[in-house]
Amino acid sequence: MFLKRLKKTNSLTIIFFIVFAIIFWSLPILTNTLSETYSHSFFPAAIIFILGLTIPLLQSIGLNNLIYEKDIIKKSGLVLAPVFLFLSTPFIVHPDSWIVSFFLLFYFNTLFSTFQKERPFKQSFNAHFLLATIGLFYSDILLLSPLIILVLLIFSNMSWRCLVISLIGLTLPFIFYWAYTFFFEIPFLFNPPTCKFIFSFSPNLKIITTAEISWYITVTAILIFSIFEFMFWIYKKSIRSRKSFFIIFAYFGFLLFIKVDEGYYLAVTPISIVVANFFVYSKRKKLAEFLFLLFILSSIYYRVSV
Repeated sequence: MFLKRLKKTNSLTIIFFIVFAIIFWSLPILTNTLSETYSHSFFPAAIIFILGLTIPLLQSIGLNNLIYEKDIIKKSGLVLAPVFLFLSTPFIVHPDSWIVSFFLLFYFNTLFSTFQKERPFKQSFNAHFLLATIGLFYSDILLLSPLIILVLLIFSNMSWRCLVISLIGLTLPFIFYWAYTFFFEIPFLFNPPTCKFIFSFSPNLKIITTAEISWYITVTAILIFSIFEFMFWIYKKSIRSRKSFFIIFAYFGFLLFIKVDEGYYLAVTPISIVVANFFVYSKRKKLAEFLFLLFILSSIYYRVSV
C-alpha cells in the first residue's frame, strides 16, 4: 500500500512525505527533552534539531530527483527519499556528516552529468573544485578524487585534458587557501588523508537495545534482497542505468576509507539507491510491501527509543 502510493509522484504525496519526515525526526523528544536528545559539544541542541531536520530532508528529496532525472531508476516516484531517511535513522547528532554528505550530492550529480559528453571539461572541473573545497575541512574526502578516472572510463569519454582540468579544479581551492594564509600571515594547516578502512556496519553488541536489533535485522534482510534483485535484473537495465550503478558501487567502495564524524552516514547515499531499486522493481510486490512496512515500523521504534 505504501509503496504503491510512493511510486506515483503528486503534490499530495510530497506534502505527506514532508510532514511525515518532520514528525519522524521529532519522535525522540516524545521520551526525552530536546537538550538531552540533541546535545552536542559545539552547537546548541536547538541548532542540531534544525540541522538534522532540514539537511537530511533536503538531501533525500534532492537525491530522489537526481536518480530519476539521470534515468538511473527510470520509474519516477518518491520511493528513494523515505528509504534515505530510514537508513539515516541511527544518526541523531552528526552535523558534520549531514553537511558533508549534502555537499557531496552536488559532486555526485556532476559526475553523472558527464554521461554522453564528448568534452566534459566543465563537469570535471566543477566536481573536483567542490571536492577540494570540502577537502580543506575534511581531508579524507580527497580520496574520492580518483573516482573521476573510473567515471570517464565507464562513460567512454576519457581524455588527458579532462584529467588535467580535474587536477586544476582540485588544486585551486588549496592555492586560494595558501594565498589567504600568506597575506594574513597565519599558518597553513592541512592534514593529509589517512586512507584507513573505517567502515563498520555492525553495532556495539554490549549496549545494543531491542529497537536497534529490530532495525538492524530489518535493514540486513532488505539489503540481502536488494543485492539479489540487482544481480538478477542488471542485464535488463538500460546501458546508462547499468553504467551508473557501476559508478555507485565504486563510489561506495571509496567511502569505505573516508571518515567524517561517522563514515557510515556518507554511505547511506549509495546504499539507499540500491535499496530503492529493489522496492521499485521487485516483482514480488507483497514481499516488498511487507519489508517496507517493517522498515517503517522498525525505524519509528528506533527513533522513539533513542
